Amino acid sequence: MAKKDINIFGTSFLDLLSGALASVIILFVIVPKKTSSDVEIIEKVKELEVVATEVQDLTAKLKESVPKDVFKEIAQELEDLRRKISQLKDKIREMEDDVRRMTEENTTLKEQVAAQAEEIERLKQQLREAQARAAQAERANTAASTVERTLGVFAKFGILCRWEQTDTDVDMGVQRFGSEPEQCWRMHASKKWGILGEDVRERATDESERFELFYVPEIYPEVYTAWCNVYSGSIGKEANVTATLIYHPGKADEQRYEIGPFHIQQNAPHKCFVTFQLTSNGFTVLEHREPIWGTGKVVK
Repeated sequence: MAKKDINIFGTSFLDLLSGALASVIILFVIVPKKTSSDVEIIEKVKELEVVATEVQDLTAKLKESVPKDVFKEIAQELEDLRRKISQLKDKIREMEDDVRRMTEENTTLKEQVAAQAEEIERLKQQLREAQARAAQAERANTAASTVERTLGVFAKFGILCRWEQTDTDVDMGVQRFGSEPEQCWRMHASKKWGILGEDVRERATDESERFELFYVPEIYPEVYTAWCNVYSGSIGKEANVTATLIYHPGKADEQRYEIGPFHIQQNAPHKCFVTFQLTSNGFTVLEHREPIWGTGKVVK
């Protein structure tokens, strides 16, 4: 009896290879692109590279061990398989490039988002600070407008000292030089040539604008020096003071002069912030002149 060739590579073998390839193709098609499953897909398809090598070896063996007609059929199947594997390998490279690019883009995007978040917080903080400054400026402007309107009614000249520290009490004094020097200060607040307004302790609430006011109902031409200090009994120990000299407040010939802000501290020497010549036509700022201090605190 003639020896019959045994075909160990039959339909079952081709079914096995085709089934493995089909499962990978199905995974590639049904899994959404660029998801966390991409890496798993890539790893599965890479396994086909091993299969491709084995297919090449099997093709060589089959050529010598099976009839030509059977080999031709199987070779065609294996060629199709190799072609599909080659296509999938190209797709793998594309997917790897896409994954790498998307990873880089995601990293860049995260950095940009973090930077934008920081910028937004910085802008929010700036907005809060601007709103606080605007509210403070509005209160200061309201208080200053009220004071200056009052000055316009009762005074021909005035000195307005303002500061922001709500727990600090600042006192102001004015020296009038001449043949009989005098000083107007808290213990001697009313002179014919000038008057100190109500003390901040007697009129201020927690939200009130802090200011001291000296005003002149009738002008007495002379040289003057103004000073200020932190009251010894003040809770706050320091202040940043801005002073404004105003001649004929609210009138057409109004004259202003701004000084500061300057810093003063409790238990420090009095801060003499301006010396000026006052006349019926206005005032002129002069070189500093120290007040004449008496045997007590000031000249009575």
